[in-house]
Order: sequence, then C-alpha cells, then structure tokens
Amino acid sequence: SGLAAAARQGILVKGGVYLEEGRKLKWLALDKTGTITHGKPVQTDFVVLNGWSEAQVRSLAASLASRSDHPVSRALTDAAKRDGIPLQDVHGFGALPGRGTRGMMGGKVYHLGNHRLIHEQGRCSDELEARLSALEEQGKTVILLTDDQSVHGLFAVADTVKDSSRQAIGELHALGIKTVMLTGDNWTTAKAVARQLGIDEVEAEVLPDQKSAVVQRHKAAGEVVAMA
Repeated sequence: SGLAAAARQGILVKGGVYLEEGRKLKWLALDKTGTITHGKPVQTDFVVLNGWSEAQVRSLAASLASRSDHPVSRALTDAAKRDGIPLQDVHGFGALPGRGTRGMMGGKVYHLGNHRLIHEQGRCSDELEARLSALEEQGKTVILLTDDQSVHGLFAVADTVKDSSRQAIGELHALGIKTVMLTGDNWTTAKAVARQLGIDEVEAEVLPDQKSAVVQRHKAAGEVVAMA
C-alpha cells in the first residue's frame, strides 16, 4: 500500500497510468495537499488587526471563503459555522489564482489572500511579517483579510501529514527515488512540511497550471520523473 508499494510495482501516476520499471525512476513529484497531507486543513489561529470586533472580521472572511472550494477556505468557513458566525452576501466574487479571492460586501471590496497577495498589495509591515513567519515556520498557511486601506484579520490554517506519507517517502528513498513536493504554499510553510518528512526538494508558490512545468524541467535534465 502507499506510494512505496506503487514504486515497487511500477509507479501509479495521475490518470491511473503505470510507469513501468520503477527502479529507473529518479524523481517522484508529489502534490502537498491531499497527497502528502490529508487535504482537510483546520483553522488554528485568528488575530484581529484593527479595531473591529472579532465577529465582524470572521464574518467577512468566512463569507468570502464560503464562495471557494479550496481546502484552506473551507477551514475558515467550517470554523465560522461551528462558532455561529453569520455569513454575509458577497457580490462580484472573483478568484485570484495562487493568491486568494475578492468580493464586495456592504459596498466595500475585500480580499482574502495569502502572503504573496499581501506583498503584492504592499501591506506587509515588519511586525506583520514577523507574525506570518512565526506561523509559517510551524508549517501553517496564513490567510489575511484586507480592504483598500489595511489588513483587518489574520487566520492560520494547518493540515495534518498522513502517517502513510512518512513511511512511503522513506521507502522511496530506500529505492533510490528522490521526492519533490509541489505546493501553492509559500516557501517557509512548504519547507517546514518538507523537513518533517525528509523530502528532497520543494517547489513552492506554484500555481496549478505550473505543476507540469516542474516535472518537465526535471525531464529536460535527462531524469525519469513521475507525478503521483
């Protein structure tokens, strides 16, 4: 069972295709969420960064999150529902690939996004950067609520690593196969997860349509690569 068993029999890659002669395989590319982790993150931290009430900030963030099917967004929505936080109507909702979401509530545009988005908006102060780094070094993904003036709330979400991933990656290494983890997470969070498992290489802040390019880059170097 697991990835290592597949490696011994020919690698099972996406689409249900087997790559025969697994012993020749040099690299196995793995999606972080849902492959290495369970893919069911939960909200672990929340901080209000303005004078608004906790309920107001959580309501705005969860309302945006409820319009997305991303596991991180679901974690915020689930936590709000559990705590009885009401949701608001969202107008003009839009996804920001690799960054987050945007939408209008109460006549104002809000963004719910990751570290990358906050940097692009020029909102990452030294104090906020320190908060983000501390959480990301714990392997948590940080999401922030902003409007056109400031950052209003910080949410941290964490996924759990599958026990089978630890064993499988160790067995892959024993077979001489190196692992590269692909994730849209920032580098600090991604490296924290990779350290837990002894993953050889990390490709972080990867947009969904860029993942195949990572595999092709390894193939261009003459290596046999599969993606699981």
